[in-house]
Amino acid sequence: MVDALVDGDPSAQARLRAAETALRAQREDRHRAIALLELIATYVNHYGRP
Repeated sequence: MVDALVDGDPSAQARLRAAETALRAQREDRHRAIALLELIATYVNHYGRP
């Protein structure tokens, strides 16, 4: 998925946003969810927006 995101594939961006939404709603294992949300934010900042 990262390769598709780097290449600007809109479906990869949509999947990343869906994962972000699911992680924000997750109540268990918040430390892991927060770490993944930070990783997603990094990808979005670098590749997700033109």
